[in-house]
Amino acid sequence: MLGQILITLLVIIAAVIFLRRQRSREQTGTRKAPLPRRSDPWHADNRQNTPPPDPTGTQAPMASNLKTVLWLVLAGVVTIGSVTTYLQWQDQQRLVTVLLYRDADQNPIIYRVSKRNIGERSFITEDGTQVTVSTNERMEIVGL
Repeated sequence: MLGQILITLLVIIAAVIFLRRQRSREQTGTRKAPLPRRSDPWHADNRQNTPPPDPTGTQAPMASNLKTVLWLVLAGVVTIGSVTTYLQWQDQQRLVTVLLYRDADQNPIIYRVSKRNIGERSFITEDGTQVTVSTNERMEIVGL
């Protein structure tokens, strides 16, 4: 789970760095040298009669395509991570049968246990009873 979060953060950081570099390249390529100013700021030669730029056409088509691809990748990573997490949770909730054999007994004691409650030498049953397996007992898990 932590690995998926780190991969997602790396993709986001790489996308932000790439977009900033591309934007700075576009800005440096379109800048022109400033015109020399005269002493009178209200002089007619100093005024620019150009209209302000259109804000709707400021993005290059490549940048919008890249943003779309990055959003799709991000959505895919989040979706895959969510599905994987749900499937792991669902698998841990599954009930399995634990057969506990004692030394002298041929017949096992049968317990129903959720998969997440099985430890190395102990388990917690469906009704909340904690069972610790001793060294002379054998534990067999059916349905794992």
